[in-house]
Amino acid sequence: MASIVADTVDALHARLQSLLSQPAGTAITALALALLALSLLRFVAGVLGFIYAYFLRPGRNLKSYGAWAVVTGATDGIGKAYCVELAKKGLNIVLISRTQSKLEAVAAELEEVYGVHTRVVAADLSKAGPEMFTKIGAALEGLEVGLLVNNAGLSYDHPEYLDQVAEQDVYDVVAVNALVPTMLARMVLGGMRERGRGAIVNIGSGAATVIPSSPLLAVYAGTKAYVDCFSRSLDGEYAPLGVRVQNQAPMFVATKMSKIRRPRLDAPGPDTWAAAAVRQIGRETSLTPYWFHGLQHVMVRSAPVWLINRQVMGIHQGLRARYYSKLARTAAAAVNASGAAGEGDEAPATDIKRELRRRK
Repeated sequence: MASIVADTVDALHARLQSLLSQPAGTAITALALALLALSLLRFVAGVLGFIYAYFLRPGRNLKSYGAWAVVTGATDGIGKAYCVELAKKGLNIVLISRTQSKLEAVAAELEEVYGVHTRVVAADLSKAGPEMFTKIGAALEGLEVGLLVNNAGLSYDHPEYLDQVAEQDVYDVVAVNALVPTMLARMVLGGMRERGRGAIVNIGSGAATVIPSSPLLAVYAGTKAYVDCFSRSLDGEYAPLGVRVQNQAPMFVATKMSKIRRPRLDAPGPDTWAAAAVRQIGRETSLTPYWFHGLQHVMVRSAPVWLINRQVMGIHQGLRARYYSKLARTAAAAVNASGAAGEGDEAPATDIKRELRRRK
């Protein structure tokens, strides 16, 4: 057997030598070396481009877009951190969020620490309609809005099959993630177009821009895919007119929405992510602003789609299982508490058990 293998190797080697000694063989060798060199050059250029984009490239002068920025979801997480970074750049800010008291507190902090002007608009973006958009438009009247940050976002409280997602949750996710960014962009684009300058930043998600698919988060990922395509399409429309539109897609960030409590390398805190995001305003149309998320994007693109999809499904199924496990423990505790208190307190425990049976 060993001799057969050796003879085969010797025969292949002889034929290869014969081929290389001919003009055609020389041409094939030269072409192979050229392709190898080209691949190496592309790799080196990619590495250098990555380093420059994430660590060396300076941010733009955002005040050149206009004196005012508008930020939705401005009182917590990424939105609040974005407001702080923009205030550091000297931009006045219109803060839009649901709770008046939180808005006033953040606005007062920005004015006191950074000496900027603010306006606040209390609006429940999940109830988007003509009345709400009229209210926001009135607050923007007379302002030179140079930057809009559509940050407000909404997802399910846990991964779930679509037929099990509450109907109102579907309406709310679509309204906040897709309708609101569209209508607010439409609201400010006229002024930006007239001035020939401005920028719109839509906060998308790696669930749509980086990951091939996000099973059990279909509505959320679908709306963020809309944000990605909407941003790229609008940028194609308005970049020739001096207005840039950008989709900034985070992976995990340590916020209330992600339920990650402590920042880590792959899930930075909102301050770290927002600082990176502000430096990227006006650059690539669709990107992951934080450097480690950029590495993750490269890794995902180089992996087989089926493998990524299987991994994501497994992660989401695990999160779903943990949610129902916690719900079961809550039901058990409620049963024990109602047993101790008497039969009159059994309704909450019964409701939880009914929900468990319906969803599983």
